[in-house]
Amino acid sequence: MPFSLSFRFSYFSLLKSAVLFSIFLLFACNEQQDKLKIENTREQSEQVQSQEIAKQQLNRGVYTNFVQDPILLVNEGQAEFLRDIFEGLTSYDTQGNVIPAVAESWQTEDNKNWTFVLREDAKWSNGANVTAQDFVQSWQNLALSDNPAKIYLRFMNISNAESVLNKTLPVDKLAIFALNERLLHIQLDKPTPQLPAMLAHAILLPKNLASGNELIMNGAYKVTERQEKQILLEKNPYYREWEKVYFDQVMYKDIRQTQTEEPLDLVLNTKSRAENLTYLPKLCVYFYEFNFSHPHLKKSAVRKALISMATIPQNLFPEQIQPSHSFLPHSLQLEQEDVCEPTIVEKLLAESRITEKAPLKFTLTYDQSDVQEKIAKKLIQNWGQSDLIRVRANPVSKEELLKKQAMGDFDIIRSGWCADYKEPSSFLLNFHSISPDNKMGYQNPQVDQLLEKALQSIDEKERNSLYVEVIKLLQQDKVVLPIFQPLLPIWQKNILGIEKNNDTGVIYSKDLYRNDKTE
Repeated sequence: MPFSLSFRFSYFSLLKSAVLFSIFLLFACNEQQDKLKIENTREQSEQVQSQEIAKQQLNRGVYTNFVQDPILLVNEGQAEFLRDIFEGLTSYDTQGNVIPAVAESWQTEDNKNWTFVLREDAKWSNGANVTAQDFVQSWQNLALSDNPAKIYLRFMNISNAESVLNKTLPVDKLAIFALNERLLHIQLDKPTPQLPAMLAHAILLPKNLASGNELIMNGAYKVTERQEKQILLEKNPYYREWEKVYFDQVMYKDIRQTQTEEPLDLVLNTKSRAENLTYLPKLCVYFYEFNFSHPHLKKSAVRKALISMATIPQNLFPEQIQPSHSFLPHSLQLEQEDVCEPTIVEKLLAESRITEKAPLKFTLTYDQSDVQEKIAKKLIQNWGQSDLIRVRANPVSKEELLKKQAMGDFDIIRSGWCADYKEPSSFLLNFHSISPDNKMGYQNPQVDQLLEKALQSIDEKERNSLYVEVIKLLQQDKVVLPIFQPLLPIWQKNILGIEKNNDTGVIYSKDLYRNDKTE
């Protein structure tokens, strides 16, 4: 049958339509694929961007509310945040050493009159200069506040501080003076060579009082957003070393109500029981004090005998405790720890006229915490092995312990000391015969003279040599029974810049960076 023209036309029309449809379909599929590729690329880009942003934000957790004024400071958690947004005259490096901060240098000729030179490039977050008058006004404001920590002004030995705090002198008599915009003069009522170390305390951070209610900062970061349970910080472009700061943002979160630290990067003094926590030393020591009014305990031979028997096994100490044989933290031990020498206990006690018929009797007072009770019971067990010793246990509450110690109502009592600044004198001055913190009644004229001479010296090497002599005398006298140095547990995730020998408890966000290799 002949092929009809109409059929041929219809056939070619259909064929053409099919080809065009196929081409359209191909282009449509390609267009759809291109859209998917673009969307995937966009998602990947946003994901990478999100990851990059996350890398540049440090998330810190604290077990406290937030305050934005140093004079409202009441705990270390608040101090962490304040140290990121404010900077004082001195601060700490990552090793825990005191370094210049807003003050670039200082000088003194007698350890009583000090002049601090402020950095020319020290700025507030609004671009204004940080001045000596800012510190004068901030510390005067502290003196007028209701914060009990204002007593630190007296601890620093600032002239007239006690009278100003007692309100018998006006606040402008507090002996801190702005000589000009960059020179700050501090007058003390007694030699205090440790003043630069003391100035790193968070309660002394400055505030720009001229700004009124506006929050102006001079630290590495500034506040950009605040909610009830968290505060967001970003780098302060006016901070002198802002380009060296790794994290663009820092988020502080109040984690008192949360159950885990997992989403966070860093938590100091964590309550977490997670494995592989980091432990840093603290500027604290725990020991037992002897009452030097006790007829037997005032004798160094008896104290030596008791100390030689006071061996505490390692398994009694939890991870956050480091056994110690010194009344100084490890970082301040200018002399080697006192090594226990072989001691014939009975001989030492007999020389002090202690016998089975007239045994050494004393009460051991300690607080009723789990660790302290275990240690106390072990001591009692050790001493009880001698027929010449009779010990009565006296477990009390922490409040009762402090009360008994303050009143001198003890024979041997659990004690300890944590320093506000990193310098040997923060511990050694407690053993001066007239120190208000010398509750034992210990007196050694040589120790007093050496400490007083050290306070007069403006040479650090000479001062340390004198401290070494003091330490030797205290070791010879067996003044206290050292037990342990507590450690600071830290939760941290892929964060670098934390030095394990830093015992100040101070970690600035500006010194930290992320370990990107573990991401």
